[in-house]
Amino acid sequence: MWIDDILTRYDPDPIRYYLTTNAPETRDTDFTWEGFLHRNNDELVATWGNLVHRVLTFTYRRFDQQVPTPGELDRRDGAVLSQLEGAFELIGQRIDRCRFRDGLGLVMAQARQVNRYLEEKRPWFQIREDPQKAATTLYVALRAIDSLKVLFAPFLPFSSQRLHEYLGYEGRLLGEPLIREFGEGRRHYRALCYDDMGGTGRWAPSELPAGRTLRLPQPLFRKLEGAIVEEELARMGLTP
Repeated sequence: MWIDDILTRYDPDPIRYYLTTNAPETRDTDFTWEGFLHRNNDELVATWGNLVHRVLTFTYRRFDQQVPTPGELDRRDGAVLSQLEGAFELIGQRIDRCRFRDGLGLVMAQARQVNRYLEEKRPWFQIREDPQKAATTLYVALRAIDSLKVLFAPFLPFSSQRLHEYLGYEGRLLGEPLIREFGEGRRHYRALCYDDMGGTGRWAPSELPAGRTLRLPQPLFRKLEGAIVEEELARMGLTP
């Protein structure tokens, strides 16, 4: 199984996500197509991608394609933003120590917290009774998503860049991508790097302003059909 081959059928970020969550940091591990399907559909699509798409789509349609102006934030609103502020240091430490699997797990845990916040606030119902409360909830959710975009970026650079644009930013989040060749003794390999001189993102919590014009969002990830498991195993000659 080769990455160049897999990339002809699947987007890079789901592959990066699965390889990182399944990385052999402390023990041996195996790549399984069942695991890849589960991580893509149940985590990337259902947890992170769904959060982004429903918040951005609802805001785009109901608030004139702009980040809404919030009212006074309550304790729950402030707790969501405060928790994400603290996540930058914690996840940054994991990355510095090359504990990528642990770091990515912490980012996804933050995305689950924001999903719970939305289920509690239910802005799609708030807007019927109190549009200002709905505006506040969506403002907080958009700032949370903007912070998560940065936290996910080291692991999911391509979808994070698209989300950067959906949120109305210009330029490259991480800078200009480029492929560099590295050598270690007789071994040589290529790696995706970034010229950060052109980057507009910062490793810091969101400061997304009210009134920012949003772009029409599209789903960040595509749901995969269960049939890919048998198809890929057959391609590898592992089924009759």
